[in-house]
Amino acid sequence: MSIANTSGTQVPYPNPLYAWYVVVVLLLAYILAFVDREIIALLVPDIKASLQISDTQMSLLLGGAFAVFYTFFGVAIAWLADRGNRRWLIFWGVAFWSVMTAACGFATSYAALFLARVGVGAGESALNPSALSLLKDYFPPDKIGRAIGLYTAGVSSGSGLAFIFGGAVYPKLKEAGPVELPLIGWHEPWQLMFIYVGLPGLLIALLVLTIREPIRREFLVAGAKPIATPVLKTFAHLASRWRAFFVLFFALSGLAIMAYGIGFWIPEFLRRTYGLTPEQLGFWVQWRGVITIVFGLTGVLIGGWMSDYFQKRYEDGYVRVCLASFLVMATGYCLFTLMPTPLLAVLFLIPATLGAAAPTAAGAAAVVSIAPPTMRAQVVAIYYFVLNAVGFFIGPTAVALVTDFYFADEAQLRYSMFIVAAAVSVICGSLLIYNLPHFRAAAREARQWATPGS
Repeated sequence: MSIANTSGTQVPYPNPLYAWYVVVVLLLAYILAFVDREIIALLVPDIKASLQISDTQMSLLLGGAFAVFYTFFGVAIAWLADRGNRRWLIFWGVAFWSVMTAACGFATSYAALFLARVGVGAGESALNPSALSLLKDYFPPDKIGRAIGLYTAGVSSGSGLAFIFGGAVYPKLKEAGPVELPLIGWHEPWQLMFIYVGLPGLLIALLVLTIREPIRREFLVAGAKPIATPVLKTFAHLASRWRAFFVLFFALSGLAIMAYGIGFWIPEFLRRTYGLTPEQLGFWVQWRGVITIVFGLTGVLIGGWMSDYFQKRYEDGYVRVCLASFLVMATGYCLFTLMPTPLLAVLFLIPATLGAAAPTAAGAAAVVSIAPPTMRAQVVAIYYFVLNAVGFFIGPTAVALVTDFYFADEAQLRYSMFIVAAAVSVICGSLLIYNLPHFRAAAREARQWATPGS
């Protein structure tokens, strides 16, 4: 598929094989991002013991610290992505967050670890706005859902690898105890884990340099140089269409609350609820990682295919996919917390994972499809701003607050997770239903600035 430029010639999309290579490179970066952000979930009891902190303080390391710059810095980076070289933004982002993940392993106080997690979030804020904007220029409209679906497989793949790798390696590190590293001194096992998962990211950063910056297709017809819409005008555009944009953003933030509010506490849920030894916990955490990878990848691929299929037939096809997926996700996330054995709990993570994975593709595709070209990366950044501000700040902390202040008993963590999961499912599902007609209106408006032949 191609589009016309000012001379009337056809400008083809990039070679499909190369375009899919770009997806794979971006997927590796996204996998790395989730390994780096989620490995901390396995280290909760030892970080708490080492730094002498509560569940609520720990929840800020799991979510709030990461979100500070991820949410606020992302919009500024997206403005650069709408006018500059997206490849270089991704490269520097990957390199920076990898270094900051390793820096978590050198933290000896709560404040130092908090600041290092802030740095991880700052680096990762460069990835999604730049990558999704870049993919839109590599793929025609009838293929973009599948491309974004494969890219967003990084969420489940990275989370799964974090638990498989951590579940296999961390019990051995704990058994060995503190280790003295040449030149840098003694390190606790939890500090070593951060170093081990952080430094390899520099290799992924170099791999990003093998991809090319594509032409910005929306500007070929007018022959105009890409000029990003000012940030305030972007916010004004979204505010005037808040039912289409912000309602969708807040509805899909339920995904982030489940992933970060429920997901981050799963290792502790297994340990506290079933009284598991470190070896038993490592076993079930690894199985959780396998389920996350297999069914997460299945979910995003199904979600990408469903997005392309339903969007051809309905103006709100993307949102319909999200709504159907939410029903599956809610069933799994609410019920796994109530299971009497770890086996049943882990099995109920299958529908939870499938249901949570599909909307990651459909949601991103929905946002890209109705975002004007001069502000697309900014809109994507604002979308992830809402997702992560809500998910990181509310998710882990909501669970911790219910545990610390309502139950006042760490052993009741499972019921805190159930309460949060049930509330999120009802609220966000209702917002998606409300969003349907307003998304259709935005989709009709989007067709007015779609380029000829696209």
